[in-house]
Amino acid sequence: MAQTLSSRRFFALLAAVLVLASCSGGTTPSTDATSEPATTATTLGGPVESPNDLSTVCPSPVVVQTDWFPQAEHGGIYELLGSDYVVDADRGATSGSLVFRGEDTGVDLEIRAGGPFIESPVVTEMFLDGSILFGYVGTDVALSRQAETPTLAVFNALSINPQVILWNADKHPTAKTIADIAKEIPAISVFGDRPFMRYLVNEGIVPAEKVDGNYKGNLLLATEDIAHQGFATSEPHRYATLESGPVNVGYQLLHDAGWTSYPQNLAINKLRVDALRDCLTKLVPMLQHAQIDYMSDPSRTNDVIIAAVTAFDTYWTQDAAITSYAVETMKRLGIVANGDTPTFGDFESPRIDDFIAKAIPILRAQGIEVPDLTASDIATNEFLDPSISLP
Repeated sequence: MAQTLSSRRFFALLAAVLVLASCSGGTTPSTDATSEPATTATTLGGPVESPNDLSTVCPSPVVVQTDWFPQAEHGGIYELLGSDYVVDADRGATSGSLVFRGEDTGVDLEIRAGGPFIESPVVTEMFLDGSILFGYVGTDVALSRQAETPTLAVFNALSINPQVILWNADKHPTAKTIADIAKEIPAISVFGDRPFMRYLVNEGIVPAEKVDGNYKGNLLLATEDIAHQGFATSEPHRYATLESGPVNVGYQLLHDAGWTSYPQNLAINKLRVDALRDCLTKLVPMLQHAQIDYMSDPSRTNDVIIAAVTAFDTYWTQDAAITSYAVETMKRLGIVANGDTPTFGDFESPRIDDFIAKAIPILRAQGIEVPDLTASDIATNEFLDPSISLP
């Protein structure tokens, strides 16, 4: 059941008391941002609801299940957290008022970390827990799970997948592409049987015998002359700042090699689309604006991301340097961009149809049941404001 505004204010006041008392216990309050409550204007005809008031159409809290620890790729969602946010380190959740451009929308926002904080994939969590409104679901994942847990993407936060194959550029100065490096190293290390690697093998980009599915996430280029999967927004910076000495990396985006999945779509349980339509109509344009606002001025939101990760106190780390690097990389590589149309966050054809044609045979070859699908089965632009565009 959604909280009332009075109960939300109680919890905000409680958070303030905790700050003054300097208490911890796994919950960390913030004082970094301000918000004004959603107001109701009055006219001669009676009260007029604020256009940013979500309290009558959306659940409270609006729950977002992310795919990993907080990081810059999730910046647009964290942009919407008000200054009353608190961090629950045990659950990996960051919660507070949902604030749009300084105005309290009348509902709360809860952002849940993925990775070790969830026992099942994001899509499964969305169907096990009906309180989850949005999950981060890439196009390839949506296809692979559509038969049993169908999702519908309503906004793409990242136009281009930041995932890459990377290598030591000093040892391989002439390698510019995955095809180039595949000729020069003994192995490309990835997590398990990845569909994108099957695609690279099928296309003749990587020899099948050079695929190593045992990658553990460690920075192998510091000790081995191989290539491995990673993210343009993370590993190049981590390699450049190694305590043992910097490693200069080269890489190619999987997107540029032809694997053009939309990577971090905000998706809903498809079975709930009718029930959520009024909420999505008002909320999705806020998501568009929030991502653009974050890219324009990420400093405050990066502080929120860093505070959440610090409170979690795990092996995963974030700091000002890596979050700033990630934002600048997303700008430079067009990872956050309008795409081929002026509408920010839309799903474009024929791109998505072309990807479906590439991905479904690969997924079926992996033994995954995938029905015949079209773009409209897994994504919609219905709730986007077509006038919103990244400058």
